[in-house]
Order: sequence, then C-alpha cells, then structure tokens
Amino acid sequence: MANDSQGGDQAFSPESSGKGLALPGLVIGLLTGLAAYGIVEYWIDGRDDNPLAVAVLFFTITASAAYLLLAESGRFLRPAIGACAIAVILFGPDYFIFSTISGDETRLTPFPVIFWMATRGLAAYLMVTLVKAAQESGAPPAYSPVFFHGVTIPLIAGGAKLFAALALVLLFAWARLLKELDVTFFNKLFQEPWFILPFLGAIGGLSIALMRGLQSLLGALRFVLLLLARILMVITAVFTLTLLIVFAVNGVGLVFDRPYPSAWMMGLALLGMLIFNGVYQNGEGRPPPLWLRLPTLITLIGFPVYAGLAFYAFSLRIDAYGLTPPRIAGIAINGLIAAYSIVCLAGLLTEVNWRSKRWMPLVGSLNTAMAALWVAVLVLIASPVVNPWAMSAKSQYALLAHERIAAEDFDFGYLRFRLGDYGEKALDKLLTLEGHPQAIEIRDGVQRARSAESYWSYKHPVELFEPEVLPLNPQGADTGPDTPDEEPSGG
Repeated sequence: MANDSQGGDQAFSPESSGKGLALPGLVIGLLTGLAAYGIVEYWIDGRDDNPLAVAVLFFTITASAAYLLLAESGRFLRPAIGACAIAVILFGPDYFIFSTISGDETRLTPFPVIFWMATRGLAAYLMVTLVKAAQESGAPPAYSPVFFHGVTIPLIAGGAKLFAALALVLLFAWARLLKELDVTFFNKLFQEPWFILPFLGAIGGLSIALMRGLQSLLGALRFVLLLLARILMVITAVFTLTLLIVFAVNGVGLVFDRPYPSAWMMGLALLGMLIFNGVYQNGEGRPPPLWLRLPTLITLIGFPVYAGLAFYAFSLRIDAYGLTPPRIAGIAINGLIAAYSIVCLAGLLTEVNWRSKRWMPLVGSLNTAMAALWVAVLVLIASPVVNPWAMSAKSQYALLAHERIAAEDFDFGYLRFRLGDYGEKALDKLLTLEGHPQAIEIRDGVQRARSAESYWSYKHPVELFEPEVLPLNPQGADTGPDTPDEEPSGG
C-alpha cells in the first residue's frame, strides 16, 4: 500500500517502541490499584452519596492509563503533564454527572450517565492521540502522527485488556486448583479487595507496557485493519450508490417509515467515516488506484445525505415532542457528522486536480481539527453548560406553554419522573399559565403526575370501580334467574 510505508513503523518506532517501560508500568499500575482500593474502602464504601470520591477514582485511573500510553523511555515529566491535563478535563463532567444523579429521590433519566460512560473512553482516546502526536511533531500536531497513534492506541488498549483478563483467569484457575487440594488460603486471598485491586492495576500497567513493546505485532495488526478498510470501502460504495438511487426513485419517505431513522443514518455515516480514514491513512501518499479512488468518492457523496436525513428526522421529533436527553445527544453527534461532511466536501473539491501528487491534502489537517471538536462536544454535553436534564425540562415546558401540543397529549409524568427537580420546576411553571386556553387541563395533568407513585403508574392508571350494592331478599330466598331486575347473588 502506498500510504502504509509513510504512516507505518519507520516514522515513529523510535518513540513508540515502549522499551524500558515494563517496570515503570508495573509500579504505576500497582500504585494506581492501591489508590483505587483506598478510595473505595475508606471514601466510597458505606456511603450512598459521594460523587467527589467517584470522580477522584476515575481521575486516578484515567491519569495513570494516559501516562502509560504517553510516556517514553527517558522522558517521564512531559507525559505526566499531558496525562494530568487529560484527567482534569474529564474530571469536570465526571463530577457533574455523578453529583447530579446522586441521592435517592432524584428521579432522573439515566441516559446522560449511560451516554457519558459510553463516550468518555472515546474522549480520552482522542485526547491521548492528540497529545501523543503533539509530543512528537509539536503543537498543533501534524496529521501523520495523529493517524499513526489513532490506529495504534486502540490496539495497545485492546491487547492490554486481553492480557489482564488472561492473567485474572489464570490466577483464579490456580486458586481453584489449590482449593481442590485443600489449600484455601489463596482462594480467600484473591477475593480480598486489598489484594485484587492492586493486582489488577499492576497487571494492567504491565500489559500496556508490554503491548507497546510488541511493535511487530502492532504493525501487522495495523496492516490488517488498513487492508480491511480498503475492502470494505468498495462494499460501502456499492451500498451508498444503491441507496442514493433508491432515494432518487422512491423518495426518502421510506427512511422515516422505519423506527429510529436518525440512528440508522448516523450509524451509516460513522461507519463510512471510519472506513474512509482507513483508506485515506496518513494523507502523505499519492492517490490510490482508480478501483479504490472512485468508491471513496461515492462514499463521500453519501455523507451530506446521511447527515441531512438524520437532521430532518430529529427536527420532526423535536418539533412534535420537544427535547429529551437522548435527542440532545443525538443532535450533538449529528452535528459532528454534519461537520465531517464539510471535511468530505473539502476532499471532493481537491479532486478537481485529479493528477495531484498528494491525495486530498485538506483532509489531514481538518481531521485533526475534527478530533479536537469531538472532544469539546462530548465534554460539553456532560457539563453544566448544556445540562441535558435542565435543557429538556425547558423544552418540554415551552412545548406546552406555546401551544405546540395539546394538554391531553402531553407527558406530564416525564417531567416528574425523568427530569427530577428540573421537571418539578417546569411543572410549577405550568401551574402559573392562567391565560393558557387549556389551563384547567394543564392543572389536571400536573395533579395526576404528582399523585402517581411512579412513572409506570402514571402511564398505566388503575381505574377504581365501586362494587355494585345489590338489594337483598328480606326472606333470604332465591328469586331465581328469571327475575329481570336482579342477578344471581352467587354469580
């Protein structure tokens, strides 16, 4: 592959070998495990509400893992600064998220927490990649090292997790074997938190250091991934072309007839984004062969289409039902996809110069900027600046207050049981809408939501029927079923 040699091991192997990091990795991992045990045992354990302790725990683990990925043999101070900076940036969203959901009666939808936990690793990975590249090429980082480390770091992390998992399995298998021989000491020891957490930390740190030293294996894995991207690009182009033809012939309405149309469109765009970058590689090579170049251009044309359809799907849902935390996250990711459409269009414009020595030269620098933009957006969504719970409560209030939805169709229970205190404040504001044409219905809806014990009981109200009081025969005799005004008492 033309680009592989320029984005491969030769360019960065002196600083990426990880030689001499096995012992520091072991020690740092062990200290991290001990710190995690101390935080859990003496700060978190026995307390239901301690968001600061949980945020400090995540800070410690993040700083340690980032340092082991950034450190180089003989250079330890500068990577420490970068690792701490990454952990500090993530500490703010961690503390906000955990402090918001703490307590027993918050009644908040857990989606922002789930979304942050799912994307936190992505934000950390992008920051480590950018800092690592900046250590080698200066700030702002050049795209060639950004691409190299962007491909390599997930391989290191995945391999380290595999090593740690195997070590843990072997440890418990050994303990089980000794238990069968009536030696129960180790079986009990391995279940003690003061032992297992430092052990896992030490194995994790050592595994990262060992994976960084396996440059031949990492090079082979990179080659396989980039080769797979080229194969998938042809398949993706055929699918994109087919879909565009279907849209042109039958219209885009078929997309909105299926559930979750925005999720499908964003998924296609994100998959295409990964495959395109695997084909583009470090941006320093000549254009690929025609059989690969044309499919890439077809795939890039699909990005604005996917982003536009996803945005339209979101706009329909928001206009009809207002903002919710999942829709806020979806709009944010869709915005990033739309921004990447600009990168794709910039690449397409450079194809005017078909015989250029470099392929799509603008894409490389824009890719680096996009990585920083992803970090900023993901952190912002999980911060008080956006606060998806508060933003959703304001949107839901405006939906009803501005008469965009009828009171009988409005979900008052969502405000109370999914948006916590923010929803309660919105319900209070709804009660003040005296001039609203449905003020009476709104008060009834608020009262019904606040009288419900749970969201399920709000959505499934139980209708109470008073039992019919049947007249009794004074003599207690059975008048028989033929009497028209009475039913058999034993019915």
